[in-house]
Amino acid sequence: MGERTNGAYNLNWAIRGVFYRFNYILNDRYIFETNGRYDGTSRFPTEDRFDFFPSASLAWVVSEESFFKPLKKVVSYMKFRGSAGTLGNQNLGEDNYSQVYPYISTMGLSAQSTLLNGAWVPAVYAPNLVSASLTWEKATTYNFGVDLGLLNDKLNATFDLYRRNTVDMLTKGKTLPAVLGTSVPKENAADLETNGWELTLNWKDQMNVAGKPFHYGVKFILYDSRTYITKFDNPTNYLDDHYEGMEWGDIWGLKTLGFFQSEQEIEAHADQSKVASYPGSRPIEPGDLKFEDTNGDGIVDWGNWTLENPGDYRIIGNSQDRLGYSIDLNAEWNGFDLRAFFQGIGKKDFYPGPGHHYFWGIYAQPWSNLLAHNLDHWTPESPNAYFPRPKSYSAEIGKELGIPQSKYLQNAAYLRLKNLTLGYSLPKSLISKIGLDKVRLYVSGENLLEFTKLNEYLDPEGLGGTVYPFQRTYSFGLNVIF
Repeated sequence: MGERTNGAYNLNWAIRGVFYRFNYILNDRYIFETNGRYDGTSRFPTEDRFDFFPSASLAWVVSEESFFKPLKKVVSYMKFRGSAGTLGNQNLGEDNYSQVYPYISTMGLSAQSTLLNGAWVPAVYAPNLVSASLTWEKATTYNFGVDLGLLNDKLNATFDLYRRNTVDMLTKGKTLPAVLGTSVPKENAADLETNGWELTLNWKDQMNVAGKPFHYGVKFILYDSRTYITKFDNPTNYLDDHYEGMEWGDIWGLKTLGFFQSEQEIEAHADQSKVASYPGSRPIEPGDLKFEDTNGDGIVDWGNWTLENPGDYRIIGNSQDRLGYSIDLNAEWNGFDLRAFFQGIGKKDFYPGPGHHYFWGIYAQPWSNLLAHNLDHWTPESPNAYFPRPKSYSAEIGKELGIPQSKYLQNAAYLRLKNLTLGYSLPKSLISKIGLDKVRLYVSGENLLEFTKLNEYLDPEGLGGTVYPFQRTYSFGLNVIF
């Protein structure tokens, strides 16, 4: 029957801390608050476990000052506020013991496939590397904001401007030579800086329509941020590691010039065999992708993959969500109520990776599904098609379609109607006779429509390709309050 094995593991860790809060308000116009935490975690070595994380905020309600009274008819409320505070992060992952306690060097144990005297041969592996020091990742945020109430509070506005400095970021250290024989340990290896802002506008008003009050409101939110690495030990600026000045989410790739249309064009172009899939068994032919020789050296490649010599790769996009926004509309009249909520991203790039079969189809693997958009491929009669000539495994990592490139870089900006609800509440004069306080009928829809330039097989809120697709959902309901 052979030898049966089973296994299990139990992970545990602990945190301990104390905190305080103090706030004071003077004359309803001067506001002060301070907070502090002293936290410790078992995930770090004894001497690095505890740290203090303070914060403080100040606010001034200018509209409560006597000199502001002449402006009250236009600006009913004005408040300036500022804050600074630090929070700690000790999350290192919980997949196995070495990740929960990465400062402890562990030795792997397993049974080899070799039999000796009729039994499996056990093997013990050399311990992994650990960081000599490991402590809290600290994020310090500085914020300045203003709150406004205008036109008798019909219009309310809030604006925030912030900077977040993250120091001692918990991440892997610089890449070491492969001859080391083990992975690079997690360290407090990097610092980064995020600058951002957020704007909220909220309008509420009412008027009479057909002799009955009509209430309506519009809320608009717009925000943006950008993040840069400010410190990392990367003397060669190797692009697989962080490097100083790197913007978070940058996509490095090639510029696509289209498709080769003839053998003569292939012969006249730079050698791009280094970025072709299986160049030894299937040569580049008409219908294959044509990449720009950006640095003019006659070879399309990645150089030595450093910031100073990335070959023909350039930053072609950024995968971070930029210019996020939402619009919330609501109205009530004569028992009817309506709400529509829109949400979207104004700027974002996405490149479907080699494993994204919903996009690449047969270009990923020969047994993948043949998708409708795969039919728009190059032929001598369709030289300007979307996809190259049919060729499986051309979407492998680091080759052809598997390389981020300008032609297939997706504009992932979108606007989606997340919710639309229409309701009607029966008149109280009618329902009060049967002892009811409120009866409301409604119909609601989720994810009803979206506006995007993405390929139809890509969902803007599920670009990884492994999430359950967002469904259009319709519901009908009845609310009864006694």
